Amino acid sequence: MDMVSILESLKEQIQYNNGCKLVIQIPKLLQSLISLVTFRLGTHLNEQTDLLRLQVRHWSKWCLWYIQGYGDEQDQSELVNVGYGRVMTLSFCTAGGVGEEKDVEIWNGLYYIYDFLRQLHEGRTWLTSFQPLPLLARVSLEQIEEEGAIEEIEAQINNNGYYENIKQYANEAKATILNRFIHRR
Repeated sequence: MDMVSILESLKEQIQYNNGCKLVIQIPKLLQSLISLVTFRLGTHLNEQTDLLRLQVRHWSKWCLWYIQGYGDEQDQSELVNVGYGRVMTLSFCTAGGVGEEKDVEIWNGLYYIYDFLRQLHEGRTWLTSFQPLPLLARVSLEQIEEEGAIEEIEAQINNNGYYENIKQYANEAKATILNRFIHRR
């Protein structure tokens, strides 16, 4: 079984088998996923190796996103402690040519950073619910700022790609970062 298949299987376990708690208990799993997302970012060897690296990064991010989406308060804390906020910015930080620069990846990154920060600020009342976690939100925002991602979000506000969804979630992420939430009914 190759690395991409293992990561796909891990994502499926988290998503469909209610396995978030089991998966997160694997020692050093979060650190390993973070490392896989950032491994040799910006280094290009050959087309086949680059494609494999992008696939490993892609599935590692999905595993992290599902852990965040299905995880409880403790899981959110562990994600923040391993630098989840920093890693989430890699999908849409494209100005310096560091990110993958694909519209779907940019949109995913903006959406998940918006959703993560919103949930930390407001709490979550579905799936695995938890109360607002403002300290974790603050630490995540610091990680995002350290990566220069706030400027990148500003740059994406003018991006009409992915059916203008990039622009929408760049605005949502910016509003979330500024802690100004618009509650829709």
